[in-house]
Amino acid sequence: MYYAIHVPDVARGRDFYSAVFSWSYRSDDHIEGSSPAGGLGGGGSGVDLYFEVSDIAATVAELRELGGAAPDPVESPSGWSCLAEGGVLGLWQPASGYADDSPKCAEGDLFYYVVPVADEDAKARYAAALGWELAPGSHVNGWHISNSVPPGGVFVDHAGPPDLYFRVADVDEAAERVRRAGGTAGETQPNSAGWHAECRDDQGVTFNIGALRSG
Repeated sequence: MYYAIHVPDVARGRDFYSAVFSWSYRSDDHIEGSSPAGGLGGGGSGVDLYFEVSDIAATVAELRELGGAAPDPVESPSGWSCLAEGGVLGLWQPASGYADDSPKCAEGDLFYYVVPVADEDAKARYAAALGWELAPGSHVNGWHISNSVPPGGVFVDHAGPPDLYFRVADVDEAAERVRRAGGTAGETQPNSAGWHAECRDDQGVTFNIGALRSG
């Protein structure tokens, strides 16, 4: 799995997320030591989440056969990738040495995600193409992806980009760091695993922070 945060001003984005999560960056703006891997990029405002597949050509073909939309994959040093389903479903076939078989999902890392889909047909299509095993979630129209690392879910309501959750030790303290860095943070909310808060960076990109309940 790989995530990308796109911001209009990458230098400003580096400063913001360093202040919130203590991230440092490689020369190519990948986040140093992130697990799963992630990075910053320009060219807009929003997030992409790429799901690892063993054969991206076969996955693209299956999505198309099931009624979905997927462009031809393109190659980069990290492997083959494309943004399917109108640009909201990332697919990635890693090049040798790029995959992270056991993401740590430690503090500052992506540790949960939610993929919104338009309807039951889209949910079934995503699950078939990516091999997801789904179980009912804690919310109406929500489903847990039981074989995903890091954990994730699907919410049947509307098609859109994924919601990303980054792990922190204390949601209230992290929310204050977001605000001091120029972003916004909502109130801390309880959930089945701990607590979370919805946030927005200083360039308008939405993300979430979350802490796990001990024990």
